[in-house]
Amino acid sequence: MSGDEPGSDSTAETESDPFARLVAGVTLADLSAVFGAGLWLVLALAGGLSQVERALALAPLVVVPLGVGLAARGEFAGLPGRLLGAAVALLPVGAALMALSLVVDAGPTAAGLAAPWVFVTSLLALAGVSRAVERGTIRPLTAALVDAGLAYAPVAAVALVLSHLGITFWFDPTIVLLTAVHFHFAGFALPVLAGVTGRHLGGFEGGARAVAGVILVGPAIIAVGISFSPLVEVVAVGAFTLAVAAFGLLVLVRVVPSLDAPPAALVGVSALALPASMALALGYGVAAFSGTNPLGLSIGRMVTLHGSLNAYGFALCGVVGWRLAANVETG
Repeated sequence: MSGDEPGSDSTAETESDPFARLVAGVTLADLSAVFGAGLWLVLALAGGLSQVERALALAPLVVVPLGVGLAARGEFAGLPGRLLGAAVALLPVGAALMALSLVVDAGPTAAGLAAPWVFVTSLLALAGVSRAVERGTIRPLTAALVDAGLAYAPVAAVALVLSHLGITFWFDPTIVLLTAVHFHFAGFALPVLAGVTGRHLGGFEGGARAVAGVILVGPAIIAVGISFSPLVEVVAVGAFTLAVAAFGLLVLVRVVPSLDAPPAALVGVSALALPASMALALGYGVAAFSGTNPLGLSIGRMVTLHGSLNAYGFALCGVVGWRLAANVETG
């Protein structure tokens, strides 16, 4: 018996109308991701985007649409379903404008292009929050993780708009831009994929529940620590790093062997990327705290490696792998 109570969305594969199959199992979210992948390739090949900006553009164009499609395979009826449906209908336009905002120079024009993405992600957040309110509890944890991922998404969008406007408050401008990256991947993709993993396993038990709980609240606590308390930041980052690495190992041991070959390969790469990425982040954090640098990494190099592992290794392989797995299970 799983650690989540009966009635979790692991047993509810009802999909909202906007996500109903169109042709051969393809959904509106899938079409948005295909369109986004084409646009991302054009932007990447055209040049002009930094490595961080390419990773950032990948999130709204591909990762978020596929992640939302996976999220919608749980129970999103009534108001949450309508909000989620409205968001997915607007995904292609909002994502394309957000990506184009990275091409133009920072300023009001770039912020204006990114602003619709704030609206789209706000609809996602309202869908997640309203579903959580309807349940009145964080249980089942699988559903709470998906709802949290949706709720974190606007943080990334707002951070990007602030970055374009040069509004940094008391932070370094780079931190504001990296916040947009972080909350698309660690904020949105990680909790959603953790929730999808929980559905596949029939819920989380024992130590896996603790790991999932840290993934649920970690991004919010880290943000509070960065803003107000270095001690909270250090503790939260340490716990989050260990939990994310443990989650990757959980997926490798318990999930990958249960999947067919193509999705297993992609989900396996995604799971392997997590411990590697977290090891880099933890190593750099220890180096900064101790004044040594055993890994020999500059912050630029660390951000590039860590970000690439998270964006392409973890998030992209994860959402594509789980989408293939979902197609096998429900096709």
